[in-house]
Amino acid sequence: MVARVRLDHYTQLVRGNLHVALGAGTSIDSCAEYAKAHVPYWTNENIADILTDRGADPLLRSYQWAYPAGIDWFVNLADANAPDTSNILRSAYRDPLMPNELTALWPIGPTIGGNGLG
Repeated sequence: MVARVRLDHYTQLVRGNLHVALGAGTSIDSCAEYAKAHVPYWTNENIADILTDRGADPLLRSYQWAYPAGIDWFVNLADANAPDTSNILRSAYRDPLMPNELTALWPIGPTIGGNGLG
């Protein structure tokens, strides 16, 4: 289970980096090279689908962004093993929260959405 979560976390971070890069105007070719270098088991078709999904409908872009941003925040929370983790999780799952509300729950946590291509 730990390996599965770690792998999903990693691939979601790559997807998130691609999302940010496309939004910043990075070329499709550069994004495809980044994807191939960071997730070599993705096929060209997988990469094309990922890039197409993030370049199309604005609602789909927002939806696609939620996964990498969310898993990163929650995996980092689990790794932190902070004494108030249980309270933070209960608050975070009680109602949908905006990024600034999650940050208020855990001010020392990571930047929601990460720091871009790396």
